[in-house]
Amino acid sequence: MRFFRRKPEVKTQQFEQILQNIIAAREGIVGATVTPDTALASPTVHAIDTAISRRLSVTPIHVYQKTMDGNYDVKTKLPNHPVSLLLRNPNEWQTASDFWADAASVWTRHGNFYAYKSQTGSGRVVALIPLPPPDVEPKLEDNTRFTYKVHEAGEQVEYTSDKILHARNRATNFYEGNSPVKAIHTAIMMEILAEKFGESFFKNGAVPMQIFSYMQGFRPFATEEEEQKFTADFKEAFSGSKRFNAMLLPHGIEVSDSASVENDRAQFVESRKHQRTVIAGAFGVPPHLVGDLSTSHYNNVEQQSIDFTMNVVLPVCKSFETALERDLLTEAERASGIIIRFNLDSILRADFKTRQEGLKIQREMGVINPNEWREIEGINPREGGDVYYEQGPSGQGSENVES
Repeated sequence: MRFFRRKPEVKTQQFEQILQNIIAAREGIVGATVTPDTALASPTVHAIDTAISRRLSVTPIHVYQKTMDGNYDVKTKLPNHPVSLLLRNPNEWQTASDFWADAASVWTRHGNFYAYKSQTGSGRVVALIPLPPPDVEPKLEDNTRFTYKVHEAGEQVEYTSDKILHARNRATNFYEGNSPVKAIHTAIMMEILAEKFGESFFKNGAVPMQIFSYMQGFRPFATEEEEQKFTADFKEAFSGSKRFNAMLLPHGIEVSDSASVENDRAQFVESRKHQRTVIAGAFGVPPHLVGDLSTSHYNNVEQQSIDFTMNVVLPVCKSFETALERDLLTEAERASGIIIRFNLDSILRADFKTRQEGLKIQREMGVINPNEWREIEGINPREGGDVYYEQGPSGQGSENVES
């Protein structure tokens, strides 16, 4: 942008104030502009969405039969259970990895995941058909009957709750999950606007506003049209990649000092960091997973990853597990102890050295035998590996074969 001024007087605004002014100018449409889908234009939201969806896409999910062995719970995998087969092949166009990556992404941004249960005549679910959350309207009828109104091909179809799989985030109305994107749409909007500001600035070659002035004793252009034409021609000839072209100004016009862009005062970088931290905090995600390594180092990144799994991924898994058990298992199956669980062991593991030290302690205390150790590490069992190590009265160890 270039204009004429007799006496240059440049004022630098705080960058955050600039964004606030832009948002104020857009008041009334901000909430409609930032949606759970358009929020992916925010680098921070995109990073959070990617981190959660990728974790679930690689996390195994199993159907177990839980029984009692004396006073202890025993879980046995049921790989041939109909629900186990369904979760390995949810529909014709999504693999299990694709299904869970998409489901976690939708759950993270919308606060709800819906899928239509395609069933046989006997009631067995043979496919899960994902439904876009904006097209689904859950409704509690008379506090007794729950229905889902689904918009399909311009029509609204009503389904009873036994036809829909529904996993949700926490809900203020107790049945429809809250979208974190809608809760912090202003913070997300500010980051998107900062992206657009940077795009327009660097698209112009990162050249600040140029100010022209008339030399003393010279008159301005005869008409306003002539001045506007000169400005337009100059922008066309020297903007963007053409900013280094040779320049010859008309007689009587000189270039004044450019309006400087001071990052420390404009707070471009600082505002970007602040918005990133605010958004990550709202989603409960550690800063290093959205690219903020200012507080991270080698020793605590691993712990932050474990915290991320425990405080972010685990609640998402629990939401899906309980929904799957409620909507896919029969009442008799639930009563018999059949459960559905994501296996988070692989991503909750410590580093190799720490893990081996912990397993060694368990081995020496007789908690695990060598084959159980090998199973944890993904190694096939060996002959004679079912022996437990036990401490004798004198403190000396002995090995006993598992009875």
